[in-house]
Amino acid sequence: MERWKTDLLPLLPQRAAEALEAVSERDRLLEIRLRSDRPMQLVFDGWDRLVYAAGKRPMLKRDECERLLTALCEHSVYAWERELENGFLTVSGGYRVGVCGRWIRTDAGVLRPVGADGFCIRIVREVVDAAKPLLPYVTHRDALFSTLLLSPPGCGKTTVLRDLVRIASDGLYGVRPMRVCVADERFELSGAYDGSHAFDLGQRTDVLSGLLKADAMERLIASMSPQLLVTDELSSERDVYAMLRARSCGIAVAATAHADSYRALLLRSSMRMLQSERIFERIVLLTDEGGVGTVRTVCDAEGNVLTERTERL
Repeated sequence: MERWKTDLLPLLPQRAAEALEAVSERDRLLEIRLRSDRPMQLVFDGWDRLVYAAGKRPMLKRDECERLLTALCEHSVYAWERELENGFLTVSGGYRVGVCGRWIRTDAGVLRPVGADGFCIRIVREVVDAAKPLLPYVTHRDALFSTLLLSPPGCGKTTVLRDLVRIASDGLYGVRPMRVCVADERFELSGAYDGSHAFDLGQRTDVLSGLLKADAMERLIASMSPQLLVTDELSSERDVYAMLRARSCGIAVAATAHADSYRALLLRSSMRMLQSERIFERIVLLTDEGGVGTVRTVCDAEGNVLTERTERL
């Protein structure tokens, strides 16, 4: 049985769990979308399917949505309020769950869901050697270049980054072993839960989870002497400044960001320093056009294209 079934099915309403039991590993499920009074949508690699309960009935009723949110929050929505402010939470195993519905702002200024009616559960998988095809382009001799992975959501950049951490940490395929520190704000790279990690990040890797990325990176630089500093989903100017500080200390960096091109990423004012300071020596654009984890382009720090190809990782 795939790990996601063991992790997620106990949290879901029985009708949905029973329908998901029949999903084959060959189909490569990417997302489970549950909506009040509508069918369950299953998103696969390149296609999707709507699944109804018996008699063409909706998979979830409104009251079941509320119970599902409570289950995802380990029966204490209040304890998860700060994470839910972002519109999602990350549950045990590193699964990100987007939450839609009615939200209110409390007197304390905290956003709180009071009428959840939609969920998007992203399935995470560990793909060993997902980053191996990139190594000729992101290494020189035995050294790893500072590398930025770009793609729209759902194209595999977190999976590739996770495997790159493992390779660098363990010194595989001719890469020099490195002390790796991971700023894992949303628990997705490590799948951290109760002190354990769901994914293999290598033997020389330290993970700081739950803090804002910029704060975590600053602490790791100051206290853990990394040779490679890694984080997922750069989004703010503070994130970029933390990466710049690491580079100024002689630390290699690796990260991901949402964008369909490097030019599009640099349209954001918070990201322009990436180019002006040449923080990343390699920029890799991933796509799902040939399936999730397809490399489209690899560029150097100046934006010069080193290779254009369509290769499935």
